[in-house]
Amino acid sequence: METSFVPFGQGSKKSIGENISLLEMAKLVLVFARDYDLELPDGWGEDEMIRQAGPFFDGGHCRVFKVTFMDGESWAIHVPLFVGPALQDTLTHLVEAEVLSTFDNAIKYPFIASTWILGSQLSWSDDFPTRPLRDEIVDQVVMIHTSLIECSKEARGFSLTHFKRIIQNKIPRVRDGLLPEITEQDCSDQMGILPTVLLPELDEAPFAIAHGHMSPLNILIAKHHNVTGIINWGVWSWAPFQQVAYFPQFLQLEPIYMLPSPALLKDRETYIASVRRQASPVVASMMIPVLSSVKVDFQHFFLESIISKGMHRQLAHNGWRLSLHGQGSEEEGDNGKENESIPSQSSQD
Repeated sequence: METSFVPFGQGSKKSIGENISLLEMAKLVLVFARDYDLELPDGWGEDEMIRQAGPFFDGGHCRVFKVTFMDGESWAIHVPLFVGPALQDTLTHLVEAEVLSTFDNAIKYPFIASTWILGSQLSWSDDFPTRPLRDEIVDQVVMIHTSLIECSKEARGFSLTHFKRIIQNKIPRVRDGLLPEITEQDCSDQMGILPTVLLPELDEAPFAIAHGHMSPLNILIAKHHNVTGIINWGVWSWAPFQQVAYFPQFLQLEPIYMLPSPALLKDRETYIASVRRQASPVVASMMIPVLSSVKVDFQHFFLESIISKGMHRQLAHNGWRLSLHGQGSEEEGDNGKENESIPSQSSQD
């Protein structure tokens, strides 16, 4: 076995005292190798593992090492830096993605071993890639998006109740000064706007796993732009269907007050058409109203503001509106019911 440890992702390189040490990492890999009957060279122990380990980097949520075996197969060992109570649920639902997990191990710390995905990060702008290659990539991402919803969806209660609870839990923290620049009035406004943003027909829809950051940097492609995998699952979450169904990050507005470009509008049309074609009838029937809403972007960013301090401040400061879009809390209408013609901003002109 040729064993090498290679940093996967070089995000923030901050030092965190609670990070797993080289000794702990060596123990983890050795126990993992024994548990799964992996061949190790004679005499290999913790000291040899440490000598083989190169420098590693904190990617923000996980420390990830590459382990290469004698037959050329490579695995990724992910050790989360911060472990929430829902991590084991996520691992259970990701078995179809070739994920192995254990919580009862030598270091008493959860980790994930998965297939090392070959590929390079997607390059994406209004001008590149061009069509029809661009549409083929969108189709592949839709397949991944809808498959994740299909395999992880489950009933977890009402969406309205879920979001109200989060807002209510923020208020004591605001009073204690723990959320600077957010006021109780902001929370009251947020609570009042919430029912107008949620699609009532999805209140009892299932929750599902959302990647949370499906940007080009986290989409790996091989030759001919075939998508080989989605990486960096550190910001995953269980979320109500209306949140989960929204466009991936590379088809979102950035910054949020900008009008969508013609290329983005066309990409979104392609995305919706692909959902109709690839998703099951049940999932498609729930996704299409979200993606085709005339207020799709405000609805998404408003729901994000409930869980994101930065987005909360930004929308509250702007009077709970996306100013250039004419999308906001005071609009009258039917909660942004489906608009079949253009899947986003009907007020773009």
